[in-house]
Amino acid sequence: MDNRCVTAEILDGLAQDSPDAQASRRDIRVINRLVGSESWFSKILREHRRTGEQVLEVGAGDGNLGRALTEAVLDLSGLDLCRRPLDWPQPAAWFQTDVLKFDRWDEFPVVIGNLFFHHFDDAQLAEIGSRLGRVRLIVASEPLRTRRALALFSLLCPLIRAHAVTRYDGRVSIAAGFRHDELPRLLGLDAAQWQWTVRETWSGVSHLVAERR
Repeated sequence: MDNRCVTAEILDGLAQDSPDAQASRRDIRVINRLVGSESWFSKILREHRRTGEQVLEVGAGDGNLGRALTEAVLDLSGLDLCRRPLDWPQPAAWFQTDVLKFDRWDEFPVVIGNLFFHHFDDAQLAEIGSRLGRVRLIVASEPLRTRRALALFSLLCPLIRAHAVTRYDGRVSIAAGFRHDELPRLLGLDAAQWQWTVRETWSGVSHLVAERR
């Protein structure tokens, strides 16, 4: 799996309230719990976010991660093509828009994304990166593009009784995932201005923490 292959995922084309979409999102929540996404984001934000900094979660989806994080991070907003979830915390803002059309980046020194950036091809990632001129901290958890990750996902699906949409989309996500420091470089982060760490986990996740110098 040397090169990224970005392909449309089924979930992205489903109606938000369709049974297939709801089943796949349930699977994603289960997978996020198994790989410890919520606890990882919470830990990183506690360590790296400065007091009072506004946080924007891109690709907030059904709001599950954001709801968990608002207990520790009060100043958190969500952005997604989906409408605002009914149980999204009332004080938290929600932007229903395309990330490539969003024009309020300057308000958010911290940007986080869970299983989000892999949806975009190299040119789109470069465009997103070009808009982050005032962002100070980027935290991302993405699929790790390895055969091991694909094998682990294939083993996990029957154990959690994953929906067919999840089984297909998971493979597509891994093929579009990242290795080493591909994501910060595709975002166009300048190593002279940014310092970053990328941690690849045994469970098939690539964790990025990028902080402006």
